[in-house]
Amino acid sequence: MDATDRKDEFLRTVAQIDAERTAARPIVQELRTSAALVWERELPQSWRTAGFAQELISVAIETLENDPRQSLVFAQLALTVTTSIPPDTYPPPLQAQLEGSAWKEIGTAHCYRSEYDAALRAYNAAQSCFCRESALAHDLAITDFARAIVLTDMGRQTDARRVLDDAVPVLRSFGDQRRVVQAVMLTGIIEQRQGRFEEARAAYESAQREVADDDLQTRATLYLNVGRAQAELGETNEAMLNLHHARTLFVELKMSGEVTRTEWALACALLRTGAFDRAIPILEGTRVDFLARSMPEEAGLAGLDLVEALIATEKPAEARKITENVLAEFRAANLNERAITALAYLRDLPEAWQSDRAVRHVRTYIEQLRLEPARVFLPLSD
Repeated sequence: MDATDRKDEFLRTVAQIDAERTAARPIVQELRTSAALVWERELPQSWRTAGFAQELISVAIETLENDPRQSLVFAQLALTVTTSIPPDTYPPPLQAQLEGSAWKEIGTAHCYRSEYDAALRAYNAAQSCFCRESALAHDLAITDFARAIVLTDMGRQTDARRVLDDAVPVLRSFGDQRRVVQAVMLTGIIEQRQGRFEEARAAYESAQREVADDDLQTRATLYLNVGRAQAELGETNEAMLNLHHARTLFVELKMSGEVTRTEWALACALLRTGAFDRAIPILEGTRVDFLARSMPEEAGLAGLDLVEALIATEKPAEARKITENVLAEFRAANLNERAITALAYLRDLPEAWQSDRAVRHVRTYIEQLRLEPARVFLPLSD
């Protein structure tokens, strides 16, 4: 096949997929209210097209921020559609890209839900798909970058840095400046997770100098991370200013999930300054929002921050009630039994409601469990 024939084939494929997406769009929009019911019947033959899969992937991306559970459903449905397409219907690179993209969005939805092992498995599956075709090198690098994020969240910082070292040159070669900047930001997150806050702030500020003017999402995330690092360094006024900048941008972008994360960071900064009465209503709101997003771990950690504030303002009965609620939420979500044990210990410890020492001990332990799921809980020493 000569160059002209390849170009004609490419244009025919583009036109075909465009028509498929147009046909799929009203059906996929209707599924937004009933996607869960799809699994109860056989997949219609008319759905088994690249265009239909692309529409599902688009909705998975669109709904991720506000409803990661629904995003996961659409990404899984996209994978089902993609793998049901008869062989040789489309050029092999397109088939591999569709499968890999579906797996990538499955991984990202799991990541948003703090299901890191599942996220990593999905990203590894996406990587296998993209590796089948050399033309998908950019997709592969994007997935590797996503894997680095998950590895960081899992506490595997060395592995994350190694993956970044491989991915960044490829991203740079494709002119993907946005993700290159995000990779610099991720190195800051790695530094921050390891307690090197000065180095973290320096990385964030370096990324801020490189971020494009129109990349408001990355700019907002950088404000958020700089603010967190400054709060850890005791630079409260600067931290609050950057966190408010982040919140303003996330509101403008209609990224309500990130608005909630930023408000949580603001509340934590307030806790550090002893402004407990100001932090309490913010923490109450973040808990409600995290629970609505099916994010019980985040809701639980915010709940323990709230317990600390309630104890500081001499409201022990309310603090104990929040602890009981968090315990019930963890049980309902079938989270790590060790976390449940730690929360039960806190609930039943009489002196816990006179001091925040036990609360901080349990909160730190539960946060560490996300990195070390087998970590044994040890009660406070006398």
